[in-house]
This record gives sequence, C-alpha cells and structure tokens, in this order.
Amino acid sequence: MRRAAVSALAVVLGLAGAANAQVGGEEMTVDEAVPDDMPLEHVIVLLGLRAPAALDAVLAAQQDPRSSRFHRWLEPTEIADRFGPSRAEYARIREWFAARGFRVVHDSPLRVALAVAGTAGDVATALATPIRFLRDRDGRRYHAPEHAPALPGEIAGSVHGIIGLDDLPRYTPLVAVAGGTALGPADFALVYGVDALQKKGLTGAGRSIAVVARTNFPDADVTKFSALYVSGAPLDVQRVFAGADPGILAIGEVTEVLLDAEWAAGIAPGARVNVVIGDQSSDIPGAIEKAVEDRLGDVVSVSFGLCERKATAETEFFDVWYAIGNARGQTVVVASGDSGANACGPSAPPAVNSLAASPHAVAVGGTTLDPRFDASGNATGYGGEIVWNEGRTAASGGGESLVFARPRYQIGLGVPPVTARMLPDVALAANPDAPGYVMVAGGKSSGVGGTSAATPAFAGVLALVSEDLGTAGLGQLGPTLYRLGGEQARGLRAPVFHDVTQGDNGGFAAAAGFDLATGWGSPIVDALAPALAGGDGPCVPDSLCLVPGTGGPRRSCAGEWLIEGTALARRASGVPRIRQVCRDGDPACDADGVADGQCTVNVALCLNVLDERFLGSRGAATCQPDVVGRVSLAAPGVSRRRAAVTADRRALRAAIRALPQLPTALRNECTATVPVVVPAGPDAAPGRVRLRASVRGSSSGPSLARATLVCLQ
Repeated sequence: MRRAAVSALAVVLGLAGAANAQVGGEEMTVDEAVPDDMPLEHVIVLLGLRAPAALDAVLAAQQDPRSSRFHRWLEPTEIADRFGPSRAEYARIREWFAARGFRVVHDSPLRVALAVAGTAGDVATALATPIRFLRDRDGRRYHAPEHAPALPGEIAGSVHGIIGLDDLPRYTPLVAVAGGTALGPADFALVYGVDALQKKGLTGAGRSIAVVARTNFPDADVTKFSALYVSGAPLDVQRVFAGADPGILAIGEVTEVLLDAEWAAGIAPGARVNVVIGDQSSDIPGAIEKAVEDRLGDVVSVSFGLCERKATAETEFFDVWYAIGNARGQTVVVASGDSGANACGPSAPPAVNSLAASPHAVAVGGTTLDPRFDASGNATGYGGEIVWNEGRTAASGGGESLVFARPRYQIGLGVPPVTARMLPDVALAANPDAPGYVMVAGGKSSGVGGTSAATPAFAGVLALVSEDLGTAGLGQLGPTLYRLGGEQARGLRAPVFHDVTQGDNGGFAAAAGFDLATGWGSPIVDALAPALAGGDGPCVPDSLCLVPGTGGPRRSCAGEWLIEGTALARRASGVPRIRQVCRDGDPACDADGVADGQCTVNVALCLNVLDERFLGSRGAATCQPDVVGRVSLAAPGVSRRRAAVTADRRALRAAIRALPQLPTALRNECTATVPVVVPAGPDAAPGRVRLRASVRGSSSGPSLARATLVCLQ
C-alpha cells in the first residue's frame, strides 16, 4: 500500500542509523527503540479547516462596521458545519485510528482535530515510524519518532499533521529576569495611556482572559501581588486543566505563569483570568485547544516560543485554533519571541516564533522603554522607546514567516512588499532592566521582562477596551490595527501608536511606520481604544480599497486595482466604485497633499485577493482564486497627452514584471504601489486616467481589472 508522509509535530530528526541528533541546537545521543508497550497518551491528529479562505472572509467582515456580520461571533456548530471537515470525513479518520488499536480520548466538536492514545507499537505499525529514545548531555532521556509518520492514501489527504509523538522540551517560556527598576501596573497604565480607561471606571468587568500554561502555581504569590500592586478587590485568577494536573514544575515555568496571570489581571483587575494548564501529554497545543474550544477567554495570551523552521505542521495547528478563536470573538495575543530575528538559535538561519507566526494572532514584540520619573522614582509619563536588543542575549522577535503568506491586511499601507506574513504587529516594553515588570514569585517581589511580559499586559489592555466598547470580545484585530497604523503613517489620523524608529533586533531595523522589529510600535491606549470602535474612513477595515474585477463567474478577485487612501465605495455594500474621484490637494486621496494641478494616487495591481465583501447571502465566498497564467496591462488612458502617462505606464509594467514568475498559484499578491499622476480639471471636464489590466487564469477566461481615477481642481 502506498503511503504519504505527513507532517509530524516533532522535530524531524532523521534518526535511522544515526548516533546523534540535533534537537533545538543541542546534540542528543540516539539510543535504542522504545518498548512496543510504551504508552503515548495524547496524540493529536489534525484535520484542519475545509474552507480557510471563506472563513478569513467572514473574519474580515466581523471587523467591518458596515457589515451585517460586524462583531457577530460564530457558534462552534456553525464553524464546524461551514468550515470544518464533514461529519463523514471526521468519522472515517476516527474509525481508521480506532481500527488500528488507538483509543479516542477527545473528540473536538469543531471536527478539526481528534486526540487518540496508543502505544509505540501502534505508532510503528499504523504510522510506519518506530519511536526511539534520546539522551541529552545531562543524561535526561526523551523519545521521538525515527522519521516523519506516513499514512495510506485513503486518509493522507485528510490529515494535515500529527502531534504528540515525542516529549522533547521544545516550548520555551519567554521571560527574562531583571535586576533594576521595575514598573507596577499603575506605572504601566500611566505610561501607555491605560489610566484614561481606568479613570472611566473600567476594570475589565464581565470579560475574561485565558492564559496558556503548562504548570500549576501557588495562589499565595498572586494574592500577595494583588495586595501590593493592585488596588481594589483581590484578583480573580482561576485554573482550568487541559488534562491531568501536572503539579508545580521548574521555577522558570512557574515564573512564566505567575507573570502572565499577575499582569493580565493587574491591568484588568475586574476580568476573570483563566489559567489553562496543559499536562505532560497535551502540553501547550492541548492548552491552546482547550482555551479556544471552551472559549475560556475573550483574549487568549500565549507567552511561549518555538522555532517555526522545525515545526511546520505544529504552526498550522496553532493557526487553525487561532482562526476558530477569532471567529468566536477571541483575540489571540502571542509573544513574538526574545531571540531577535533568530528564533531557532543564533547560529541558525533567520526564523520567527511558530506560535506567533499565524496571521490570526497579534504578535507582540519588545521595546526598551524610557519612561519619565519623578524624584521619588514614580513613573509620570511616556518618555520614548527603542527596539529591545541586548545583543546575543535577547532582542525583540521579528521577521518573516516561512509557513504563512502575507495576509490581506498586510498588503499596502506602507508595509514592506514581501510575500510572507510579517511580525511583530505591535510592541511594548520588554527590556528587563529599562525598566522591567514587577512580579511576585516565591513570596518575593522581583523585576522581569521579555515579550512574555508585554503580551499579558496587552491582553489586559484589550479586556479593558472590550468593556469600553461593550463587546463580548474583539475577534481578529489584525485588519483593524493595520488600517489604523496605515492611516497614522499617511497623516490621516491622530497617532494611535508610538512609532519606534530607532534600533534593530539583530536582523531588521526600526523605521518610520511599520517594521519587522516593533511592528507599528507601542499602543497609545487612550487613543487606540476609541479608534478600535471602527466606523471612521470609507474603506473599512483597511486603509485601502480593492476595486472588484470583472469576468467569468467567481472571477472578481482574479485581478483588482488597489487604491491607497480614501476611496469611494457604494453606500450599501461598501464595495469600492470603479470611478474614484479625488480633489487636488486633498491628503485623503492625493498622496502629496499639495494643490499643484494634479492628483497623485498610489495604486497597485492585486491578484487573487479574496475581499471580505465578496460574500454571498449565506456567507460563502463568491470568488474562486485561480492559477495566474498571464497579466497584460493596457496603456493608461488620459484626457490629454502628458509625459507623465508614459512614465506611469512604464512604472506599472515594471511592477508587474517584478511579480513571481508566471504561471503561479500565488494568493494575496500585489505589485509594489506605483504613484499615478492624474491631471486636475474643472468639475465639467475633470482630468482622468483609466487603468486596465487583463488577468488570464489556467482554467478560465480572462478577468479584467478596471479603475478610473478622476482629479478635480
């Protein structure tokens, strides 16, 4: 029987015949095969989503105030039936494993995964890979599969990955120990503008935060933190176990969970903080699944790191659950990492944190904060920030994902024109010494830092914002954060982020606007909170508009013109009009903002971008992305001959030639933006430029992308 290899959520070790293996940068000795009867208690089989693009369209509509789906979160049964595997497919996979000796220990009501238990012998027979022992330099013993598991063709197409075949120590708590001054929750609130929400009486009441962990913790430390650093009633911190109680583990694990719980609750003291604890079998994946499946938080906070380069299928697992959480109104905030551009280690190629790479997460980077202090050492306000970078010791995690393509919300808006998902999205103080965050562990106060401190603090902020807006969660925030950041970068709104422009993370430098060291920068919370209510700007949720193309059925997204800035849309649907009108000098649409007899409009040609407005009455996507075989540009038409028209045409053609080699199955791909000059004219005879491009697919006729740019004096 032919078998197909599937991704195992274990490091691909290649152990067969080897004496040693590299695991997470550490050399381990390969020992004998494990006994056939060795139990594997929690093996997760990932089936994934059936229609991820359609779900993404719904998520974007949930962030659009003009959509009937705005902040209307989905129920689990609706997600399962519309976007998950069918009941028959799920039952077939379940029965296949049961017939081979595995016992089903958890059925997901969303049908995207199931957990089974078996033995090493069951794995060797069913998945065609023996399990072997490994020893590290200190003699500690682990187990891992000899090679990637393989499944027969009858089910290989339905299984995206398998988790739980090893017990290697791969998840790293992202906490850094400090030695100097430390901020308390009140200081943090004053520096970042959180105090403005607190002065309105907001505490996060009625909201919840799920903190992902894998160890239990002492209540006494949380109680003491509450008494020392938080005014009001004691903090509401609860435990939820995703399996058996693992007990209290090593000090680093306990420090992590206490930091997360204390700071999430410290910023939003009226919110319930559910610490979701995975056991030795389910680990971090099990805790994340539990947090989403049972909707244990309006915000989910994750402060662990994992090398994305060695965990492709695991990265997909996180993305599936984050997307489901978004659909249910959960915002997932994840620490971007403390290793700069090298999440896999200083000697490895650049990589990002697997847990933060998903476009359905908000990745939180780190800064070195310079607050203003009074003579008594109390913070009095914001002083400035640079990228957190302590050389080879620690730095703000950031870079480009190796797994995920650039999401729609990262197109344009001054974001670098790369093809991969970029992170972080935002950043907050993380340097443990400049100052760090105060916490209580072992009965003693100390200062710590890291992106795992910034992340739960941001989770607390979002709980306050949710209460302020009267919503049961905020859902996927990425589109809205990027719209706001783009508008700020172009001078179309008052700042909602402190733009961090100095420093680097060892691979990427800070820059004006968005960068891969601190994202858009740190939030100005008293400005960000009202902006997140939405409704401002005619192109929501993005600070750009895609003009739908025309052609055969389900081809409107094959080719679309992107119009940066404020574009005109149909009032009822929000779909941008083909005819875009701008007045000379209007900064909302004229890029130079100068009344100089012409409008400069930044445009790009986009291919296979599924706009959230292209949804049918039942929420299904009405456009089918296709392989792009050829792109042809017609000469921009103009009301009178000008040399600028020729230059615009050349620039647009050059941008199209810079696309990946055709034919290609690329998705969410846009050319670099090109400034197109449109001559101004009176209302009776305005100047205009017509943009036309033909996009031909491999299995369908051409789609025509059209837009007409009009400039009024």
